[in-house]
Amino acid sequence: MVAERRIRTDTILLTAGLLLVVYLLGDVLLLVFAAVLIAVGLDGLARAAARRLPVSRGWALGGVTLGIVALLAGVLGLSATQLVQQLIGVSETVIAFVERLHGALIELGALQAVGEIDNESIAGAAGGMAEEVMIWGMAAFGALAGLAIVFVLTIFLSASPALYRAGAVRLVPPAGRIMAEETLSAIAHALRWWFLGQLVSMALLGATVGLGLLALGVELWLGLAVLTALLTLVPFIGPLVATVPIVAVGFSEGVQTGLIVLAGYLVIQAIEGNFVTPMIQKKAVNLAPALLIAVQVFLSLVFGIVGLILAAPLTIVGMVAVEKLWMEHTLQEAAT
Repeated sequence: MVAERRIRTDTILLTAGLLLVVYLLGDVLLLVFAAVLIAVGLDGLARAAARRLPVSRGWALGGVTLGIVALLAGVLGLSATQLVQQLIGVSETVIAFVERLHGALIELGALQAVGEIDNESIAGAAGGMAEEVMIWGMAAFGALAGLAIVFVLTIFLSASPALYRAGAVRLVPPAGRIMAEETLSAIAHALRWWFLGQLVSMALLGATVGLGLLALGVELWLGLAVLTALLTLVPFIGPLVATVPIVAVGFSEGVQTGLIVLAGYLVIQAIEGNFVTPMIQKKAVNLAPALLIAVQVFLSLVFGIVGLILAAPLTIVGMVAVEKLWMEHTLQEAAT
């Protein structure tokens, strides 16, 4: 009995120590995980290209990497100034829209039910909230730019994934190495399809929103398209937040334009949520919305915007690990 109690105490202390290390080194570990995630995605794209083209995986990886870098550099080089100006314009439009909405509610008497509150303080709070929304969007853009910090690590990981995978497996006792190999393979497969799914969702929403707003004559179409694509990187919460600037800019152009923009965005979201996402999740893992949102809130509170962005892939890693290590291995072993 004493031995069993000592083992349980040691396990609790070890777990607490690991959690403390993760918390203290959280920022570094998240950057490393971001590099691993990008490396897995690049490796998947390179393997797919190598299967379809008469080139080796190494040449395919170089071509994919250079292609992505050239595309991003070209887009930013051609439209960086216009993009920054439009993002600033989106922020100003959202603030002005919130202030006009507040004024309209005062004229209709809709705010009298909340009691005697200083109208200026309400307008200031509304404007501040709108500013926070735009700051959140810009922080997402900054987080993507911050991925340049792990660029070298990503290149090394994607160039020789077998080397680092073998090193990780060697840390496991010999009896569990086959199980570790299977678990890592399942995690890599799920992350690879999640990475592809996010790229498709970002491209779909960003392009459709941008083209739709351009067709309607909205001047801030580029900034809204880029902002929507970046926010789509955060499942569930990101597209919901993107609704605010899109609707605000749409209604600033007129009621009819605002209604068309709102309806179009809802249709695009319905297509993405009901067709694109489920199709990708069949290849990766079916993320429960409540679980993912809870993890997003927790990691955002502990690690900030980077934790929020990486919450979905971290949840996938946890779910796959539990399924392979606990449900398929431990429970099956206990049953036999």
